[in-house]
Order: sequence, then structure tokens, then C-alpha cells
Amino acid sequence: MCSLPLLLIIGYIDWRNRRIPNNWVVILFGWAVFYTALSPEINLKLIGLNLVIGLALTLPGYVKGIVGAGDVKLMIAISPLWQPTQLLWVFSLGIISLLFLMSLQHYILKMPLIKTYYPDSQTSNTAFHRGVPLGSAIAIGATLVTLLKI
Repeated sequence: MCSLPLLLIIGYIDWRNRRIPNNWVVILFGWAVFYTALSPEINLKLIGLNLVIGLALTLPGYVKGIVGAGDVKLMIAISPLWQPTQLLWVFSLGIISLLFLMSLQHYILKMPLIKTYYPDSQTSNTAFHRGVPLGSAIAIGATLVTLLKI
């Protein structure tokens, strides 16, 4: 899928800054609309269902302050790209993979060797303290769904 490079860029930006720039989301949404216009298997009913799924997955986190508005906008932008079950797989695999990566980063930064050689590094500001980069999870999930052909 040609949207993967855009998603990976957005995921990287979200991992580093915990912010998703609107211009990248607009570009991705434009690609999704173009892709949907050319794709016979995706119709307005599926897009509507995906919008409901995307909002149901992200709005509770936004209301509780766990995820940002960019994450909600990103989920809306990618909603035309997959079938509903694939969209659920993107979200699920992304969250599981992200939690694994954040745990791994947290563990590595707490190692004595890292603390010795990099005392001023981000050991006090690990991934868990900075919030959940849902954009990164979506990028990882989209990559896995595409590569595994789920």
C-alpha cells in the first residue's frame, strides 16, 4: 500500500515529539480519498463503519487525555484505506507492538550500563512518562497488516 511511507513518517514524528503535524494528516487523508475513489471494494458504507470504529477506538482515550487530537485525526484519515476487520487489526497489532517497544525502551534505559555511559540521557523521561504515541502504533499496525497480508 502506497500510504505506508506516509504512515511511517507520521509514526516516527509521533514517537519523537508526541505530536502529529496536521499537514501530514491532510496529505494522508488526500491519498486515502484518492485510493478510495479508485478502489471498487471500498464503498461509502464501509467508510462510514470505519469512521465509527476509528472514533470508538480513539475518542475515549482523547477524552481521558491519554491520546491527542492528532491521533483521532489520523484514525479518521486512514479509515478509507482498509476493510473494517483490517482496521481493527491495524489498531490491535499496533497497540500490542507499541507496548512491547515502549517496554523494551524502558527496560534498556534502566540498565546500569546505559546509566553509566549516558547519565544525562532520557532515563528519567522514558516512553511511558511521555504518553502514548498512538500514531506510531497505527504506523506499526499498518505495516504489519500490509506485510502479513491480513
